[in-house]
Formats: sequence, structure tokens, C-alpha cells
Amino acid sequence: MNLARMSFKGYVWPRNPETIQIGRGRSVAEFQIPQGARAVQDNGAAPRKVTGSGRFTGAGAMEEFSRLSAVFSAGGSGTLRLPGTAPFQAVFASLVLKGQPRPNCAGYEFTFLEDSYAVPERAGEARVFVCSGGETLWDVANRYGTDVDTLRAANPQIEWPNALAAGEEVNVP
Repeated sequence: MNLARMSFKGYVWPRNPETIQIGRGRSVAEFQIPQGARAVQDNGAAPRKVTGSGRFTGAGAMEEFSRLSAVFSAGGSGTLRLPGTAPFQAVFASLVLKGQPRPNCAGYEFTFLEDSYAVPERAGEARVFVCSGGETLWDVANRYGTDVDTLRAANPQIEWPNALAAGEEVNVP
């Protein structure tokens, strides 16, 4: 199987990391209510967390780690592309040099957090928001700096504006 190489912003891994884990979760709150009962509220999908590890090998291993470290140091949100997964916006949250660095081997670990409020701008393209589930049109309107009425007019196919389904597309004018 020939998988695409992992990339973030302008950096492309010369060889995919040895491990990549994509964690998904839900944002859940628990409340105490009168008479000792409790209630649980599902607040929707939590952002993805991507962790992994790998190593750069060869004569320029430490230089390659330095290039990756520069991308980390630059900060900010960017497009993360993972093998076998659709690209999404993320923040490079941590980078660790693992083990004793050697001239021809540099082990590393990384963490990326999905930036679900980052809006990638594409000149001349219509914007389409793909729901992960649990969002409302108000959430989408707030994210893109518009109002619910504008989104309703642009998306007559949406039947339930207060409960968007996972994978449902919202056109953003």
C-alpha cells in the first residue's frame, strides 16, 4: 500500500512516522441535581488529538529534526495531512526529542490538536463546512462570522438547524 506522506503547513515528513494515533472523544458534562440524582449532558464531539512517534535516520537526521522543530516554533494553526485521512486544521501542540540524539538518528514524539474553529481560506472557492455531529447552525454562523438567517437561506436542504448530523454539509456564503 502506498500511503501519502504526512505533512503540516509547508513541512512534509521524509518518511511517515512509525506510529500515528488519532483520538476522538465527546465533550460531556455531569451535574448534580436535587434529591441526589445526577444528569449527564452531551456537548458534542471533542476535537481530534493526533499523537505519534518516529525517527529521522541518515546523515542529516538532526538537521531534519531542526526543520520540524522550526515548524513547531512558528506556532499557529495549519492544515494537517495524515495518511488515509482527510486533511483538517490543527495546531502543533508538542514536539519532543526522544532518547540520546546521535548524528545519524533522531527519535521524536508529537501531538497535534484539531483546531475546529480555524477556517482555511481558499481564494475563489465556495466555503463548505462539514459537520462532525452535535453542531447547530448557530455554531457554524458564529465560526464564520455570519448569522443563522443567512445560513438558512443558503441551505434549504437542512431540516434540523439545531441538530446537524455528522457529515452534513453547510454552504457558507
